[in-house]
Amino acid sequence: MIKQWQIALAALALTGCATTDTTPQDTTKESNAPSEAAAVESSPVTEETDVYFVLGNVTSIYDIKLSLGSVDFETGRFTEDWFSSLWYRYTEDRRYILGKAKPGSFIAITSTKATDATGTHLGTFTPCNQTLVFRLPYLGPDFYVTDVNYHWHNTSISPVYSDGIEEAKKAFGVQYLEQAPYRQLDADLYKDCETLSADPTILTRPF
Repeated sequence: MIKQWQIALAALALTGCATTDTTPQDTTKESNAPSEAAAVESSPVTEETDVYFVLGNVTSIYDIKLSLGSVDFETGRFTEDWFSSLWYRYTEDRRYILGKAKPGSFIAITSTKATDATGTHLGTFTPCNQTLVFRLPYLGPDFYVTDVNYHWHNTSISPVYSDGIEEAKKAFGVQYLEQAPYRQLDADLYKDCETLSADPTILTRPF
């Protein structure tokens, strides 16, 4: 499977995380409630082996930042690890994020930048209370998380998740992708967040 991913990397001509494309995409089967799906049993990997993950970026005007961190199981809170770096890249059309990390790693969306169709920067949005967190299982080695899109609310955005695993398989030319479990968890990412929205998943930007 790893060899297949390497072929997919070359075929899709992956670009760096900071590049921007402004071609909009559509989404289907949207839902604001992420599911905590169990990983499908597969070949075990060791702690020294990196596993690959795919996160769908439905609308290419968004630049999603992912970070490694830890989860306090007593409080259910995610804490970003500022001293660890996470390897990930966007595909050339910015439809997918492809990354890799050690099995057992906790990874979260820690901010999202937005641009309009002309490339004008619209702001960097940070989760106020909760954010999407997923953990890479020890059974792998290749995982799909979810497709991510956003709805606008004036000075804030809210995430919308949808299942696009079959589309991802076709895009990368692979037969198997395991489902990585994910959920919304509290996170200390925006210390002075003030929002009138009752939605705990809202992302907002400083004035």
